[in-house]
Amino acid sequence: MAQVMPIRFQEHIQLTNIGINSANIGFSNITMESDKFICIREKNGDQSQVVIVDMADTANPMRRPISADSAIMNPSSKVIALKAGKTLQIFNLEMKSKIKAHVSNEDVIFWKWISVNTIALVTENTVYHWPMEGDALPQKVFDRHSNLKGCQIINYRTDEAMKWLLLVGISAQQQRVVGAMQLYSVERNVSQPIEGHAATFVPFQVEGNKSPSNVFAFSVRNQTGGKLHIIEVGAPAEGNANFAKKTVDVFFPAEAPNDFPVAMQASKEHGLIYMITKYGYIHLYDIESGTCIYMNRISGDTIFVTAPHEASNGIIGVNRKGQVLSVSIDEDNIVGYITNQLKNPELALKISVRCNLAGAEELFVRRFNMLFGQGQYSEAAKVAANAPKGILRTPQTIQRFQQCPTQPGQASPLLQYFSILLETSQLNKAESLELARPVLQQGRNQLLEKWLVEGKLECSEELGDLIKAHDTTLALSVYLRANIPQKVTQTFCN
Repeated sequence: MAQVMPIRFQEHIQLTNIGINSANIGFSNITMESDKFICIREKNGDQSQVVIVDMADTANPMRRPISADSAIMNPSSKVIALKAGKTLQIFNLEMKSKIKAHVSNEDVIFWKWISVNTIALVTENTVYHWPMEGDALPQKVFDRHSNLKGCQIINYRTDEAMKWLLLVGISAQQQRVVGAMQLYSVERNVSQPIEGHAATFVPFQVEGNKSPSNVFAFSVRNQTGGKLHIIEVGAPAEGNANFAKKTVDVFFPAEAPNDFPVAMQASKEHGLIYMITKYGYIHLYDIESGTCIYMNRISGDTIFVTAPHEASNGIIGVNRKGQVLSVSIDEDNIVGYITNQLKNPELALKISVRCNLAGAEELFVRRFNMLFGQGQYSEAAKVAANAPKGILRTPQTIQRFQQCPTQPGQASPLLQYFSILLETSQLNKAESLELARPVLQQGRNQLLEKWLVEGKLECSEELGDLIKAHDTTLALSVYLRANIPQKVTQTFCN
């Protein structure tokens, strides 16, 4: 029986099958600024052209007779930036018009779209940001650090707010590839040199925090081995606890002594890091714990360019054979894989809750029953509230809380349960009814009105009937929201 895998692997297209010459497949000729377009510079004899592959229509690549040193497609629209010598130009392909141009005083050795309207330009000494709109010229952002001297620049990353910037380079030293990074804080105007090969920024929501932490992850392989570092950059947002720094070993197999990380993307939706190595290995890490969930070889050839794969919240890349490959988690299998293969039920529970994934039902039921049996009703309520797919939000769970004794000076276990549910979600039909009963008995109709306005209750004919004996106006509001026209008419007539 085949082992269940926690990832999905897909080949989207083979570039040679749509006429791309294999000699033109490599880092210097192919760019992929997002999962929407792949841009290839081709030269056949004296003829130069740029080929644009729209990933939504791969059978019909767009070919243009353009001679350029570099070409990069906008991440979201059919806008292309071209570089020829020191001349930089941006064109709208659909409108067939030039948007803007600039002649640089320095050679631009690396450039990249860092948003839908900004290009980063890297020269030998300086990093600039060039806005696409208006007549704005490239603006100097920071000077390159000396640790990148002599390096080939391979990447430039920013966080979502563009307050943290990262320049990445590599160089050959003592028969190995050494990675160098420059982490720059815009607000503090300070740079930090880092030894590293691949990195990413990602917002990560720590349980209990009001807002996401700004997480920076980077990986390195040096003479002492491989490491993955996961840290928070900048001060925590107001009301947030610090993100706990993680440093974990990165395993490289004995048959790959010269392997090192070449690409990293993160899924903020799943709270996971995808790392790809030069020898075609994929590593999947949990951001919160740093646990390596999965590692395997997905390509026999180097994957030299990657981007986030939005459709699957995974990673997409191109290898030297011209395969366009994506990797994402298998939402149906990952929780079960972590439980059964990694023997890590704690992580399985966390990922199940974080991503609302099935596969840990038995673990949740077991945890709920244990806490309930120990009289830890508030903790049991949290487990029931957070269990994916609402597996514990049943009339039986409500009944168990109703039967619990209330401790002096504390809210009843049932009300504790409902309070936790109300913080994060809408109550279902049964929950709305059972919460309304004690609230109406206490004459606190204004609370029900507040929850109705906030959309916290599921309106039904039964809820309206229950409320009607206490508050006709409020019952009418429930009938209207539940779309029960006969009860609306009847209530008006009465």
